[in-house]
Amino acid sequence: DVHGFEEDNIVVLMDDGDNTEPTRENIIEAYRTVVAQSEEGDAIFLHYSGHGTKLRDDDSDEADGYDEALVPRDFQENGMIRDDDLYEILVKDLADGVHLVSLMDCCHSGTIMDLPYIFKGDGEMGEMILDPDMNLDAFIEQITGKLIEFLQSRFS
Repeated sequence: DVHGFEEDNIVVLMDDGDNTEPTRENIIEAYRTVVAQSEEGDAIFLHYSGHGTKLRDDDSDEADGYDEALVPRDFQENGMIRDDDLYEILVKDLADGVHLVSLMDCCHSGTIMDLPYIFKGDGEMGEMILDPDMNLDAFIEQITGKLIEFLQSRFS
């Protein structure tokens, strides 16, 4: 029992030779699994401590022209994990009523979840605000796609 989380519900990916390696596939699979297994009332805490970077935006949804990305251990062979991927894996399919906290201890992590709000723990900002640089059209397109998928699954 670690801070109220049962040991069976804790997954550690670490490049220490004892735990599962933090490869692109293993990180994505761990994220997909925790989202798939979560249900209303659950609390999820994710902690990534590693390298982060930015890459040229490949789908024109970033106001600054760059995607933020996690840099897994095997990035040279299998690539980075873009903010678009993280949104798709962690946010889009998260069940209603699940509380997700994600601590990203890496460079370029400020908008790495592609959420429309920002908060800076700089002592000056007291609450989250709508990100003025957020491409709201792209965000609305993403959530509209989720709504359409949901409606099609319910009524088809």
